[in-house]
Amino acid sequence: MGVPKISVHTNSQEVASSSHDGLILLFTDVKKLSPEVLTFEFAASVASYAQADKSVTSQISFLVDSKAPGGRVILAPTGSLFGDTDDARKIGEIASKAVQRARQAGLTNPLLHFVDPPRDHPDYKRYLEVALLGALEACYEYLEFREHKEKIGQSSPEDVQEFGVLVNDADSENVESIVKKVLAIEEGRRLCRDTGGPDPERMSPMNFAKYVVESLSGAKNTTVTVIDDVDTLHKEYPLLHAVARCSLDVERHRPCVVRIEYKSPEPSKVKENLYFVGKGVTYDTGGADLKVNGAMRGMSRDKLGAAAVAGFMKTVAEQQPTNVNIIADLGLVRNSIGPDAYLSDEVLYSRAGVRILVGNTDAEGRMVMTDLLCHMRERVLEARENGDNTPARLFTVATLTGHAIRACGPYTCSLDNGPARKDKISQRLFNAGAEWADPCEISTLRREDMAAVAPGSTREDVVQANDKPSTMTNRGHQFPAAFMVVASGLDKHGLDAEPNKQIAYTHLDIAGSAEGDSHGLSLPEVTGRPIPSFVGAFLE
Repeated sequence: MGVPKISVHTNSQEVASSSHDGLILLFTDVKKLSPEVLTFEFAASVASYAQADKSVTSQISFLVDSKAPGGRVILAPTGSLFGDTDDARKIGEIASKAVQRARQAGLTNPLLHFVDPPRDHPDYKRYLEVALLGALEACYEYLEFREHKEKIGQSSPEDVQEFGVLVNDADSENVESIVKKVLAIEEGRRLCRDTGGPDPERMSPMNFAKYVVESLSGAKNTTVTVIDDVDTLHKEYPLLHAVARCSLDVERHRPCVVRIEYKSPEPSKVKENLYFVGKGVTYDTGGADLKVNGAMRGMSRDKLGAAAVAGFMKTVAEQQPTNVNIIADLGLVRNSIGPDAYLSDEVLYSRAGVRILVGNTDAEGRMVMTDLLCHMRERVLEARENGDNTPARLFTVATLTGHAIRACGPYTCSLDNGPARKDKISQRLFNAGAEWADPCEISTLRREDMAAVAPGSTREDVVQANDKPSTMTNRGHQFPAAFMVVASGLDKHGLDAEPNKQIAYTHLDIAGSAEGDSHGLSLPEVTGRPIPSFVGAFLE
């Protein structure tokens, strides 16, 4: 069924006669639920209810009034928005919960209205976008559930095909463009959830690739290429091939690389060239360093970096920005265990000719991304040699370490190399995340991280990992970035290089932000982060 449509209303007098079957009122100050503020015919009824039930300020309330759209009103309090630790997530979270409650009541076309929006507060300049994204989140159903319903001949479980938003006069001028942008973001988040969430057979490397190709089919200014020839992968991306080596005997588990290229429709307006690499480990057994004691559970989600990058490219294709060109590579592999598994103590050559001493086969994500990152580095240098000096930004995006969760909780961790730090790339992501309810924490690449991967003998140029989990390792989410810098050859392009040789590189560990809450013994929800932050940081 796809992403719901959003209809826009700017006149509260239209509400009663609209086709909406319920009204959701978001509010912060309960005193605003009064006839003086609400111009609906049923405002007095809402005010009376709010006065009679003190819990209206702390939980979602449902009331019936024949004069309301569909005869139903849902009151959804944001709670405090102006405390030291309050942020825009409160708006998205309550909008999502309100739409979930509406669906439970049988509503299929609710109308959303923010009674007292914090439009003048700098932390909430995207309040409407965040509220709409929260509402859209609540409308999504898992790909497997949708396919199950289709298989047994039942209608789609996504029962909300459309909902409305009623805005105040102050927001009416830009609301159409806001809705368009929000729908583009949701298209991307949907692709991220659809590819990142399913089990390792439904989204094997080639099934993942096929789904992305179909999703982007016909997209303007966008090309998608799938590289699945094993000999080509071995030659071009030897570290990725090493991780996938044990999976080659099972055809459906074989690796591939999905390359998505977007070119601005107006080249003269391009301000940045962006290069993304996404980790897509469709299942991570740990390899020869096998995950044990239940640690393997949930490892079908180790592809969420690639899913997030694919989702962002879907949003880009929908939005058609003019200020960027983007190339994205998705490294899709399965880290299997068996007689041909790659092993600790092996010394492998990277695409950059760097000798890698493997320390832990469960540190496969950095291996999957490194040669793709090296290829991006080569593209930047080639472009500069051909006279294109447009600022270039390189990114790796991965659910890379448990340490990122231990250190930063449910947030994206962003680390810059020197040129990226100089250009404040992580700061841009931090600022965008604050606006878009997609928070980011900034970590720093330090000399200790470079020392951790330094060679200890003449056998190797860099050490991939130690033999301990990242959660038991000092700076466990920082030093993997140091490895990728060295193994990809980016260590030759830092602040100590000639200005025309410097390349900005930012690593994003999304282990904490890519998944949300879990229910019972089920796997957590897929959030679609950090797609909103990417939009805010690079497409505006």
